[in-house]
Amino acid sequence: MSSSTDQHNHAVKTAGEPDQALEPRGRRDEAGEPAAFTPETIALAAEALLREHPDALVSGLSSNGLIVPIPGGVALWGQAAIEGRAVIDNVVAADRNTVVDLWQSVQKEGLVAGKVRMLSKPSRWMTLHFLDVRDVHGILLCVILPSETEGDEPDEPDVDELPPTAPRFATIVEDEHGKVLDCDAAFTQMFGYTHEDVIGESVLDQMHPEDQGRVIEGWLAMLATHRAQHTRLRRKRKDGSWMWVDTTMHNFLNEPGRNHVLVEIIDVSAEMAAQEALQEQGELLRRLTDAMPVGLLQLDTERNVVYNNAHLLEILHDGPATALSPLAAEAPSQGEAGEAQHPSMATLLGTLTDEGMALFEASLARVLSEGIDQDIEVDMVLQSGVWRRALMSIRTLLRQGGEVSGAITCVLDVTDSARARQELEKRATYDALTGCHNRSSILSSLQRELERTDSAMTGVVYVDLDKFKPVNDTLGHAAGDELLTLVAERLRVAGRADDDVGRLGGDEFLVLLRNIPGPEVAMRVGHRVGTLLGDKFELSSETVELRASIGVACRAAGAATVTADELVKRADVAMYESKQQALGIPVLASGPQGPQPRR
Repeated sequence: MSSSTDQHNHAVKTAGEPDQALEPRGRRDEAGEPAAFTPETIALAAEALLREHPDALVSGLSSNGLIVPIPGGVALWGQAAIEGRAVIDNVVAADRNTVVDLWQSVQKEGLVAGKVRMLSKPSRWMTLHFLDVRDVHGILLCVILPSETEGDEPDEPDVDELPPTAPRFATIVEDEHGKVLDCDAAFTQMFGYTHEDVIGESVLDQMHPEDQGRVIEGWLAMLATHRAQHTRLRRKRKDGSWMWVDTTMHNFLNEPGRNHVLVEIIDVSAEMAAQEALQEQGELLRRLTDAMPVGLLQLDTERNVVYNNAHLLEILHDGPATALSPLAAEAPSQGEAGEAQHPSMATLLGTLTDEGMALFEASLARVLSEGIDQDIEVDMVLQSGVWRRALMSIRTLLRQGGEVSGAITCVLDVTDSARARQELEKRATYDALTGCHNRSSILSSLQRELERTDSAMTGVVYVDLDKFKPVNDTLGHAAGDELLTLVAERLRVAGRADDDVGRLGGDEFLVLLRNIPGPEVAMRVGHRVGTLLGDKFELSSETVELRASIGVACRAAGAATVTADELVKRADVAMYESKQQALGIPVLASGPQGPQPRR
């Protein structure tokens, strides 16, 4: 039976020493000879194998071969676990000797592989890898890969008839000038060269031009420090294509019986292809986010800015090209270590009002702690002094395990819609002519006051203008409208700071009195109204005089329940009594019911 690591056992020889085998430094076998691979190389091989084969079966093994949990330091990529007491229990009886042979070999070589059939799928050959990562992770690792072909179960395994698996690990030997002294069979298979193609050639010629500088730096560091140097680079195949590999250079120069540099090579092309695919996806995502008509702000759990697009600056500031440093540049700056340096959250959101910032921080805290989505509207004042309003939609970001990793906020300028909404609310609340509350609004405010459960007393002053119709008839409606506006101004002066003035319709007004200690306060307001409205009014056309009929009604806390309409009717009855007196003096409604409304 052959294995995919037999090629690694080929002795790599130095020029002038045909009978001496050169092996990597590291763990030694029972005879005291160096093992085939260093612990670091095997750990890298295990990582690459798992990364490239998410469909593999995997298990951790103790030194006695029993299955044990895989430690967290071993990165898995969705592989299924091998169940049971030991790996051999899952293999068909005819292949269990193969498992025993591989287990004995891995103790010496550190990394072995062979073909076996599993009880769960006895008609299919699988590639079983044993990797000794005890020096790094404290366990041995078993990785079983499915074969690419399926067939009927054979009577006897014939591994040599199976298609060979391309090697992923190789070694070469170089002299002090970087020329190849020897290589193993895995190297020639991996890159397509013959043994004669590479002997005596400079390894630098096989490196990608963009990577040659790093290779030289690593070589010089290895010579100066006598420590192994690790480099990831692209190496040329014979067909002219490039393969990404991890290389580890070991300095054996000037050592008795050696005098060479040993280079261990691991194929990481699958990993790099995955990284390139991720980079392409990241670039696509970046272009999409930059093109989106909304601002984007990503924060981690510590409130650090992870990402923001240029449109966020256009919304929260006067645009990325303003003098607002450090936000003038669209792209983040680079720190000393080369990482992107984003503005702080406080800087990015610095145009929010104090109330807006407090609302955002409270909403963000809830998103990060409870995972509850939040949609808020905040006000901001730009550097130019312009008021704007933004809708901020804050959403939780989760890692694969479900834990919160941060939050993403979409920011949309809703200033125009906010202004339109405010205008609609204003029209629904205020009288267009006088600026007072309209009938619906003032009665709704009165009803809310009457529904309070505290000890406050509520009062109303009902006002009707006695001499308004002659002004309209003789001077015209424009003069009448001007007079109504002046009346509303004087009513606001007559009331207190917390009182509201509403226009019930025509020439009738209502003053809502909040939190009054007793009816006497309401009557004082009524007298001020009578005095102010009894004075002359200077119109654009001429001077006119008015007189007001005034009714006052109050509802004390704890009194019988009364609605806004009922209290206004009581004040209306009292106002009618004032009109009959024709003196412009307020009348207080009598009793909880008061006189009957006028017909």
